[in-house]
Amino acid sequence: MATSALLLILTGFSLVALPTSARSQQAAPDRGAWRTAAPAPTKRTEVAAAALRGKIYVVGGFEQPGLGNLMNLAITATVEEYDPTTDRWTTKAPLPVGLHHVGIGVIDGRLYVIGGYTQSGLTVWHPVATVYAYDPATDTWSERAPMPTARGALSVTEHEGKLYAIGGYDRKANSAAVEVYDPGRNAWASRAPLPTPRDHLAAATASGKVYAIGGRLNGDYRQNLSVTEVYDPVTDRWARAADLPTARSGITASEVGGRIYVFGGEGGEGTFRQNEAYDAARDTWQTMAPMPTGRHGLGSAVANGRIHVIGGGPTPGGSFSNLNEVFTPPVPPPAAAKGRASARQVGAVMALLASFQDADVLPPETSPDANRLVKALIQYQAAFIKSTSPVVSDLLEQALAAKFADRASAELSAFRADGWTSERLEAVVDYVTGRPVWDRADLIDELQAFNIGPADFEVMARTFIDARRRLTARGLTVHEVFARRRLEMPRS
Repeated sequence: MATSALLLILTGFSLVALPTSARSQQAAPDRGAWRTAAPAPTKRTEVAAAALRGKIYVVGGFEQPGLGNLMNLAITATVEEYDPTTDRWTTKAPLPVGLHHVGIGVIDGRLYVIGGYTQSGLTVWHPVATVYAYDPATDTWSERAPMPTARGALSVTEHEGKLYAIGGYDRKANSAAVEVYDPGRNAWASRAPLPTPRDHLAAATASGKVYAIGGRLNGDYRQNLSVTEVYDPVTDRWARAADLPTARSGITASEVGGRIYVFGGEGGEGTFRQNEAYDAARDTWQTMAPMPTGRHGLGSAVANGRIHVIGGGPTPGGSFSNLNEVFTPPVPPPAAAKGRASARQVGAVMALLASFQDADVLPPETSPDANRLVKALIQYQAAFIKSTSPVVSDLLEQALAAKFADRASAELSAFRADGWTSERLEAVVDYVTGRPVWDRADLIDELQAFNIGPADFEVMARTFIDARRRLTARGLTVHEVFARRRLEMPRS
């Protein structure tokens, strides 16, 4: 089937309007939803959290004071792992030393804990520059090259395989330091300083930029900030972005689908339940469903497209919790909620069809199977991008998590912007194959709004599996064939 013929067929399908029921679903406003998951074993505050290989790790902080932790002034080295699939917690190897107010990040299958404060004599506020790396495969910690600048109450975010350690407080002055860690070289480099030095801030990465959000001056939560600044790693420059609507500090942030969600915090008036979302593409904020429980010194991490907000103090200062409240962001993100497929999404389907053609498994043009295959690729892509139904989004998120593990969140965001790749299709096909997903009447009902069902999926799955098998027999992979074909198709 020639490229021009593919484009003609796909254009016809992609311009088909969704049924009235689907259009009305997408028009409804959505601020997300909360539920409660299994609480952590330990009540604590000033923790850090991150997701790694489908699990969530909560590290460090302060425990409730008692006789058992009197000597370390309640600073804890405890590390606890949460499995969202089983809703269970496991205690893992502790940090080499008790720390609180640390930065945390994940790269290449390892967890990095950076900076923070530890005990020194009778003080709990001794700033450190240490870096500890955790390997979940061996449940062990190792020490890596320290930061150039010792500080706590900083924030860390990952961008293109490097960790950015931003801001903080050394107990004398706020730090403007922006230092970047390269785990491959085990080395640090300095970047353009933060324009507004602050501590207890949040940092996150979205759309290729690094954001520093909120925080406070000199460790005083009565001097909270709403400042949001954005860093461009290409130009090594900072700029001002739209202010966080609610000035707060002791916050946490996570990115899903091009949006940065900022949770909790504390101030002179108490703790915050605020959940505010920043849209990096539009430089705008939106108020989302508030947290069930206001907290500060909390951690957050994304698993299967949902944000787990864990631990933290329900009142300002020394208070503790083991809460695990889970936020499901709105689906789809605003950028994807359009009535027609984008050129990138059409090009993705075209590249898959061309790959099937190269594998000699494409049904004859205009045959019923060919029409059903094209419809299935387009409409399943549309359903996963546009449906606001949790049962549809759950299917995609679980499939991506099963294949990509700690890359699942990034793949989910990319899917909603760009649609299929051969790997994402493989994830969905392999996940559904052998599972009783079609026993769920609610899933079938939601897919009917997009004029698809189990029979359409079967044609799509069978064609992909046949293509993978035939290309493997030739010494090729379906992914390398798709990558080559994708370069020939529309991309913008």
